[in-house]
Amino acid sequence: MILKVNNLHKKYQHADGVINALDQINFEVKEGAFVTITGSSGSGKTTLLLSLAGLIKATSGEIYFRDFRIDKANDKELSDFRKNHVGFVMQTFALIPYLTAIENVMLPLAVSRLPDSQKYEAAMDLLKLVGLENRKNHLPKELSAGQQQRVAIARALINKPSLILADEPTGNLDPVLSKEILDLLSDINKKQGITVLMVTHSPMAARYGTIQIQLQDGKINSIT
Repeated sequence: MILKVNNLHKKYQHADGVINALDQINFEVKEGAFVTITGSSGSGKTTLLLSLAGLIKATSGEIYFRDFRIDKANDKELSDFRKNHVGFVMQTFALIPYLTAIENVMLPLAVSRLPDSQKYEAAMDLLKLVGLENRKNHLPKELSAGQQQRVAIARALINKPSLILADEPTGNLDPVLSKEILDLLSDINKKQGITVLMVTHSPMAARYGTIQIQLQDGKINSIT
């Protein structure tokens, strides 16, 4: 089991009263699963993803990554957890505009003690994996939206994570490019055994999940 969530709650105080962003969330994820999380706007999808990453603190409940207790960890432990185990793929790509494709992929290795030659080689291998080795010296503005997301996926893989957290990774892409990105994530999941948790509003994207979780008003409506 790579993830286990027990009775997770997240409450926000609002002028109109208490908002239950997450309410009694319980589920488990086995190593190598592809999990899709769907729901309408405000259903709690992104709050759940950020809680799993340790980027926001739950009000109560338990989150386990293997034997590591995310909800009880301090900032240093959470930073190490994300650095060593998690790759992020965002809707906005989050590429540094003045860095080339290969420099963006290498960025998470900036504090690594690996020789520069090894960092470069690792980044090139990942650009080859996503089919962009011939665009290694291009800036983000010189790449299409689909190519930028491929660079972002390569960057997410550079630290050899066991878990990818993807927040609407196809939200800025047309249907054809969306399928290309989803096929790539699915291929990485199957061939490398990396567990994927993906928040999406797209029914087509949700079908890629071996586990499909639907949220409604902060609660799990269904798990299939």
